[in-house]
Amino acid sequence: MNAIKAIFNKQLADLPKNMSVTMMFILFPLMSLLLGTIMGGGDEIAESILNMQFMMIFAAMTPMVMIANTIAEDNEYKSLRFMVTAGVKPGQYLMGLISFAMIISTFPVVAFAFIGGYSGTEFWIFIALGLAGCLASCILGAIVGIFSKNVQQSSALYTPLGMVLAFTPMVAMGSEAVRNVVQYLFPVQIFVTLFDMLMPEYTAVLTRVNIEGYDIMHRFVGEYVLEPIEPLSQGMTTSLIIIGANAVVFAILFAIAYKRKGLKG
Repeated sequence: MNAIKAIFNKQLADLPKNMSVTMMFILFPLMSLLLGTIMGGGDEIAESILNMQFMMIFAAMTPMVMIANTIAEDNEYKSLRFMVTAGVKPGQYLMGLISFAMIISTFPVVAFAFIGGYSGTEFWIFIALGLAGCLASCILGAIVGIFSKNVQQSSALYTPLGMVLAFTPMVAMGSEAVRNVVQYLFPVQIFVTLFDMLMPEYTAVLTRVNIEGYDIMHRFVGEYVLEPIEPLSQGMTTSLIIIGANAVVFAILFAIAYKRKGLKG
């Protein structure tokens, strides 16, 4: 417990020193609010989708970048080697890093929920999915950091990885073939589950029910109805299990890497 507390306090003390990462926790919710207002144009559907995208990108990237940079810095300055030889176990080291990252990640995720105007059950499900994604992202960042000799190398690794995690869900939304391949990635689970839960009226198809209404320009002027289509996700519980499985796999990989790479510092 003392080791976890010491690592937590170290993270707290280092927070003001790394403003580039710290600002990410502020900029993503701020961008969601501003761009939603500017680009949404009062369209609640467009604003909700944009807000979900920003929250998913935040959860997939920001905790990963923070943890990866911290561990890479510990590697670069030999702090990790000292901690390993001092008897700090992988779980203690990871718990200290993650506990801090999760606490400060809570504030942006809650901000996203308020920006989206969610309440009741939807509010808590939104937060649960966001924080579950942040947890998986933290552990993935630990793997990136443990294989990085310095912060520059860490950046070279997490930048393309973060881009893939951030934009794959949007690609998967438009292609069932892609979705079948990447459906078990935690950002995809976050996005499609929120989409199904928060946008049920949007996950529908428009069907022409009156084929008599064509004007001289051949523009359809008949009525439309909404017909439910098959949900994109497997449900809230299944999605949380899949995201949790992502985190467990990442944690196992980190423990192996910590034991093999940590002593080399």
